[in-house]
Amino acid sequence: MVSNDTINPLVSLKRKSYLRKPLWLLSPALITLLVIQIYPTLYSYYLSLGRIKGGKYTFVGLRNYARILQNSDFYQSLSKTAVYTLFFLIICIGFGLILALLFNRRNRLTPLYMACIFIPSILSEVVSGTMWSWMFQQTYGIIQVALNPFINNFSLLSRPAGAMAIVIAASIWKHLSFTSLLFLGALQTVPREVYESAALDGATSWKSFWKITMPIIRPTMLVAILLTSIRGINALGLILATTKGGPGAATMTTAVYLYRTAWQFGDFGMAAALSVVMFVINVILAVVYIRLLRK
Repeated sequence: MVSNDTINPLVSLKRKSYLRKPLWLLSPALITLLVIQIYPTLYSYYLSLGRIKGGKYTFVGLRNYARILQNSDFYQSLSKTAVYTLFFLIICIGFGLILALLFNRRNRLTPLYMACIFIPSILSEVVSGTMWSWMFQQTYGIIQVALNPFINNFSLLSRPAGAMAIVIAASIWKHLSFTSLLFLGALQTVPREVYESAALDGATSWKSFWKITMPIIRPTMLVAILLTSIRGINALGLILATTKGGPGAATMTTAVYLYRTAWQFGDFGMAAALSVVMFVINVILAVVYIRLLRK
């Protein structure tokens, strides 16, 4: 007969093995995360404290950060980023909520409408940006040619305000499905019984929206605002493909400025310092939104 002293160590060993199994299953993903995210992040911090000339690294301390703070182009890029992100955020969240409310009504054509909305999200940023750039070419762009009689034949891409508006419109067109999906998922968690009880109490549709729907989907809205803000701040591929940051510096956001600093001017130390600054901005936004979400 087997005693308890013999059984307990076996049970304990099996339990430890069972608890370690998820770690072994997750290890490939964790190693991949370490290689493609954590290591480049740490390496960018290392680069931001040095300067590379002729393939040789020289430690310069915080000089790259001082150069950023003394550079007027950096502050100009911050202002462009603020304008781009603000309009992108407001319109994307607003239209995303409206579309989610419409989709939540569930009529026969809802699947077709949802498919049309989600098609842009599967395209790459380069393809999307190139397509929008072509649509506003002066001679053969479909939208530009249609607008020529009303705007005295001037090219929207050649004007700072027009180029920024095109970039914002292209970004909204591509990413609107993401916010719509988040809001639709949140709306479908609201019990129908709550609306029916409110209707019996005499609440109008508008009052039910503000008093019932908005408080329930508020956490989802804060998450959507956070993710959309970060996406706007870090936007690069679509802007490069559409306007290349031009005309001049009209659409040169901080991410585009970082790209130019690294790959056009070869100043990888300052570009790495810019990436750290952008990381800090993203963290500050995340902390603010998370605190609001907790409240």
